[in-house]
Amino acid sequence: MNNNNVLRPLHLRILFPQLLTLSKSDPRRYQAPQDITKSKSIDLELYTYFALLIRDFIHPWYRLVTNDQDACDEILSILTVLVQRLEKRLTDEVDWTELILIDLPKLLTLHYKDYRQAKHRLFMNHASGSASLGELFHGMQPHFALQPVEHREQEYLRLLTEAILKVLLDPKDCSSDCVRHLVREIVSNLVLYNLVEVLADPYTIHMIICKLLSSYEPMLDELEASGKFAETYFSALTNNSNNIPSTPITAAAKQKPAAAKPTNQESLTKQMQRLQEKRRLQGDEIEELDNEQTEATRRRFSFAYITLQVLLSPFRTLYYYLMATLTQSQERYQRVTQHKKRTRHMRLVESWMGFINEACLVENRPVLQWVWQMMAMFFWPLVRVFGGGLLIDKFLEQTVLHLLSEDHIVFYLRLGSDLLWPDGVFLQRAEPATPLQKEQMRVRAERLLTLSIPDNIRSVLFETSNLNELQTHIHYTIEPLQNKFINKHLLYLLVDLIVTKILPELLIHE
Repeated sequence: MNNNNVLRPLHLRILFPQLLTLSKSDPRRYQAPQDITKSKSIDLELYTYFALLIRDFIHPWYRLVTNDQDACDEILSILTVLVQRLEKRLTDEVDWTELILIDLPKLLTLHYKDYRQAKHRLFMNHASGSASLGELFHGMQPHFALQPVEHREQEYLRLLTEAILKVLLDPKDCSSDCVRHLVREIVSNLVLYNLVEVLADPYTIHMIICKLLSSYEPMLDELEASGKFAETYFSALTNNSNNIPSTPITAAAKQKPAAAKPTNQESLTKQMQRLQEKRRLQGDEIEELDNEQTEATRRRFSFAYITLQVLLSPFRTLYYYLMATLTQSQERYQRVTQHKKRTRHMRLVESWMGFINEACLVENRPVLQWVWQMMAMFFWPLVRVFGGGLLIDKFLEQTVLHLLSEDHIVFYLRLGSDLLWPDGVFLQRAEPATPLQKEQMRVRAERLLTLSIPDNIRSVLFETSNLNELQTHIHYTIEPLQNKFINKHLLYLLVDLIVTKILPELLIHE
């Protein structure tokens, strides 16, 4: 069933109950509510958000006073105006290419560096007497919202929302303390605070990774069933190990003694044939072993040859990947070349490459670090000189625009409603995940990330093809996102960054 048909009666029943009282022959009954944005699909998701907010946080106390719908209509009108003015700023004034390709990776790189530096200093004498990793990290990235004061987060979000409302609200609504405070509490405490609480939780991060990489789940299930990934302590709970049959090696071991004993009824000729076959197999195994030893001793390469292969393999891999990505079809290539670049920034790939360098700990692998630096100093300038840099910038900008398309925004809104209202119930009323569920989600997210990286890139970045070793590398790669308190620093810095992009006048006024 279409999700639109499922969600539509909810917002009609809560936000527009007067439409449902009309007769079925009245055309007003089937008229859609007024448009909020330029997209009907996005409007439907936004109305669903408004309906859930009013149902869970306005009706419980407002219905005790009166059944009048005027107050709810006024709140809906104010929220609609806020969204419409935000939409205009988001589409016309924000450079999303700069935000996603330059500012965001720089923020993530700083987060990773400070986390690993704090972890390294934690038990040293110059750790400033910090008792926990979060406390030490807060000393390196102090933020007003996370000061050790009760209800400081809510106070910060109220102040931030108050400043936003003064810019976006109509003067008559902003001058009304009752209206402004009510909308402020809805936006700050019910939406922003709970979003930060949910998104900072590592369990939520792992769940989002699993949802985004759900296409790799059949491959992961097949690899786990075949034993390519090491079993965990909870494998018996998830795989029903009591019903697993014995391994082929054990079965073969049990069958060998029976096969080795000839029956009394076996003739002399058959016994001779069996012994000759056994000797022949043993001779073949010895010959194969000798051939392998000879081959191993013969394969001796010079250091110059090995160095040349190491130097050429990243270039070859990058060339094949770029050609496969940019020239997958002539139509796509023409679309990229004819795209008119909107952002004034250049070298859009470099910020994300710097983050990958930090996240994957390239500096801990000397050969890979040397190759990385050689590519940055010699190969990448040549690519830009011959026009490849502009082509890559256009491709990345098109990718950002694709991620911000209507379908993706609808997906993000639905993901947010699923996080805040799992199964239609607000998250604070739902049962929290158990430690076993959190560990299962973490392992599954790491394995899906392992499979999502192409084989050639995995072998270059992590210098191994073993899935368990790759999962260990992925674990260390996403380790800076495994602490909820530290994740809040990242989220609040991201909120500050986005607000300054949308409402630059807040900085001017300050």
